[in-house]
Amino acid sequence: MDVLNILSRLFTNAGAVGLEGTFQFLFGPGQAFWAQVKTQSLTQAGVHPAPDVTIEVAQQDFLGIMAGATDVEELFASGRLKISGNMGLATLLPQIIDSARQGVSAEKVDMNKRYPTPPRFSERVSASLPTQHSVERRPRAGLSVDEFRGGYVPEGIPLVISEALQDWRLFNMSREESLVHFAQLQGITRHGDYVQKTFSTERDFRSTPMADFIDSLDRPAVRGANGEPPAYMGNNILPAQLLEQISYPLYFDRAQYIAPRIWIGPKGTLTPLHRDDTDNLFAQVWGEKSFILAAPHHRQALGTWSTAPKGGLDGCDFNPDAPDYQRFPAARDVTFLRVVLQAGDMLFLPEGWFHQVESLATSLSVNFWVNSGRGW
Repeated sequence: MDVLNILSRLFTNAGAVGLEGTFQFLFGPGQAFWAQVKTQSLTQAGVHPAPDVTIEVAQQDFLGIMAGATDVEELFASGRLKISGNMGLATLLPQIIDSARQGVSAEKVDMNKRYPTPPRFSERVSASLPTQHSVERRPRAGLSVDEFRGGYVPEGIPLVISEALQDWRLFNMSREESLVHFAQLQGITRHGDYVQKTFSTERDFRSTPMADFIDSLDRPAVRGANGEPPAYMGNNILPAQLLEQISYPLYFDRAQYIAPRIWIGPKGTLTPLHRDDTDNLFAQVWGEKSFILAAPHHRQALGTWSTAPKGGLDGCDFNPDAPDYQRFPAARDVTFLRVVLQAGDMLFLPEGWFHQVESLATSLSVNFWVNSGRGW
């Protein structure tokens, strides 16, 4: 197998996700390759003197990644793939791999640039509905799958489903018991001013053992000199070892779910106002989280921007906790919905709904993005 040729193909379209830097790959003794990515890519055998990112992985696992048989995030979470150096660049690896495997030659996207946000179909839907002033809360036992699919999904209406995690092993075990399941797993943590640099690759990312991070949560959360939020292990893939400790919600077909993600952090972690491009079922396992929601059609009032020319992941300049109505006067007409998720709750967050999320206590959450097929 010509690894050098495979690496060359891997980085051919790397500029499409805004990547620029040098990657070192170590497959074992005497098996070193590096790739320098700029306007054009250069790949060579050997050890680079100053790589931006170093990746250690077995060659067989690497070939499995490129063949689509192995998930790079899963390998990282399980400790079979190790990353050092610029973790901001490393977080783009899944996109680069998908691009190479699909043979996609996309236009160059600078992940650290803000693009105008295109409108969505969900905005027209929410604008046609009566203004929602609160989020309904219903116990899982009193909500059938058919009622959920017929009453909440078509028009994208948020809903809190209480007592939703009673059959999850992860929900029913103590934190001390859970540490056994987190042993040997690793995740990526966010540090410093990650709120002001939302969605940017320039954030301070670090590789951190999951068990060590969870064990540290009982200590007082440390904030930076400028009041930065405490470290946050956000948006990591849920490792295979933990999948047995949860249950996929029955509200959508299993094939519609994207691989679930895990979020762990102390009180004070914050994700500023933004919106995703799929439906979301957000399960609160430990602690409490506060959500501030706004309907999709308020895009312009909230100073929305996108991370790509065609939209997808959209951030906002408006902060509902510190509103600047001089800069965003139309935001006065936005109805914000405030929801507190308690342990055992699950929030249905439809595509297009803006949300700001803050941990009110030591928190562990699992979310399921869903390709629901609604066509918006």
